Amino acid sequence: MYFCRIDNCKMKSLKFWVFFTLGTIVFTDSRAQATGDLMIAFYNVENLFDTLDDPNKKDEEFTPAGDKQWNSERYQNKLTNLAKVISSMNGGKGPDILGVCEIENFRVLKDLVKQPELKKMYYGIVHMESKDDRGIDIALLYKEHVLPAVSFSMYAVPLPDTVPPTRDIMLVETEIDEKPLSFIICHFPSRSEGREASEYKRIEAARVVKHITDSLLKENPNDNVIIMGDFNDEPSDSSISKVIGACDAGNTDKPCQLTNLMYPLKTKGLGSYKYREEWNMLDQLIISRNLLIGNGFKYVDGSAGIFSEEWMKQTDPKYFGSPLRTFGGRKYLAGYSDHFPVYMYLSVK
Repeated sequence: MYFCRIDNCKMKSLKFWVFFTLGTIVFTDSRAQATGDLMIAFYNVENLFDTLDDPNKKDEEFTPAGDKQWNSERYQNKLTNLAKVISSMNGGKGPDILGVCEIENFRVLKDLVKQPELKKMYYGIVHMESKDDRGIDIALLYKEHVLPAVSFSMYAVPLPDTVPPTRDIMLVETEIDEKPLSFIICHFPSRSEGREASEYKRIEAARVVKHITDSLLKENPNDNVIIMGDFNDEPSDSSISKVIGACDAGNTDKPCQLTNLMYPLKTKGLGSYKYREEWNMLDQLIISRNLLIGNGFKYVDGSAGIFSEEWMKQTDPKYFGSPLRTFGGRKYLAGYSDHFPVYMYLSVK
């Protein structure tokens, strides 16, 4: 099994937005599939922490002595549950490429992909620690036979010095049969301070995403770009619709550079996260125009969806149908996550 590491890094430089950038290339022995459909997914796995107290992180509640009494048994149950969700996707084959967020470190990712249901799928890992105040990161998992080589860069979100740092934005660049494919993975700042009071943080994160996207397409107009993440905003909110410029292709008279695949689902009243009885579409997949018209890869029309099997949902009448999460307040529910995964399919020509 191959993992991205941060030793032997290749330095890059981009102006304005990049506080630090590191890249590593990982090679595998098998070639990518030349044809067929690929499942691309994103999953906020909700606080995947190990049981160790890291003095550099605010992880005390996820320790045996913490408020959540987070011990080895609960940690293993969390891994087992997440592996069940991931391995059940894509007709039981698991996503070919999976972005994840709310993971504590590289260790928990290794433990996850070593679970019996996932071990046979040979997932590689792209990860790097960020300066998030709680110590949670983003990452990309990929099947090694699908992506023969990847490189990655990390982009910090510029916030005032008086504000705790948020998660970095990750760019993963690869190709399949010499056709470029780029992934931008995000976990925008939360709304914990209130939607309006915290909006400026998500606007700043969106500007970084926009800068990365514009740079990629300026350097190579044939690039195929997929932006994925938990944006803590809806598709119609300013950070997504105005700053990033992701539109609903069905409701515009001119071609969009970026299309948000979650718009049609949101219009139907669906969502990946439920808050106070209201479905929110916080987890989104956004694609560049090349993936709509077909340029080596093509989005399979209508394939975007929310993975939400019945066994992943709460049965308590008060929260019926909501994602069965790990904790409800301090009450241990032994569930999966407070988010459902979102997914799409790409046709590879």
